[in-house]
Amino acid sequence: MNVGSHLTKRAILDPGVEALVDIGADVRYTFAELDERANRSAHVLSELGLSKGDRIAVLLPNGHHFVEIFYAAARSGLIVVPLNWRLVTDELAFLLRDSGATVLVFHSDHDAVVLDLLGRGKADDSGIDVRHWLRVGSNSPTWALDLEARVDRAPAGPLVVPTDASDPVFIMYTSGTTGLPKGVIHTHDSLQWAVLTSLASVDVRYRDRYLISLPLFHVGALSPMAR
Repeated sequence: MNVGSHLTKRAILDPGVEALVDIGADVRYTFAELDERANRSAHVLSELGLSKGDRIAVLLPNGHHFVEIFYAAARSGLIVVPLNWRLVTDELAFLLRDSGATVLVFHSDHDAVVLDLLGRGKADDSGIDVRHWLRVGSNSPTWALDLEARVDRAPAGPLVVPTDASDPVFIMYTSGTTGLPKGVIHTHDSLQWAVLTSLASVDVRYRDRYLISLPLFHVGALSPMAR
């Protein structure tokens, strides 16, 4: 049981059908192309020396990079921690520290706040334990890795780490309206059932398109995306 297999199975059944349209980046992927991008991204994460259960924080806008990293992490047995890009540095630092994330994937739009996070030091009472900074955007600084360049160079073959249905696939943080945000763990199984519940209650048909209108750091967008 691994939700990353959803994409692989669809790539086998309908390799030439359009899977994702990222209007902002002017990118259109078929299921076969998106599956390959997820494979390449999984190899990039593997090259960092990550182990099953490690957490990857994602500070990205809606777009193909978010989708690729999500499926890559699922296939690698890793846990995605979507970050609300509306939060200030102190709030993001808390989420990174609380989740134990050792990787941060971020967009160049957030360079200033990420540079501030970089100076927070290691995980203690006030620091974080991010060891790898993967950046989307041109002209990466020396302290960040160029995600797109690494994905382009990575092997295209599959990389799947065996997972159990009860293994976590992402941690979604609450809004923290009555205190500090709390991490809600979603497993491969719980996400699978969320997808099945959605399909059973919504009249989704072959070749229908789903508009991701909510931010992908919200469960209302992330769960339907995985279907």
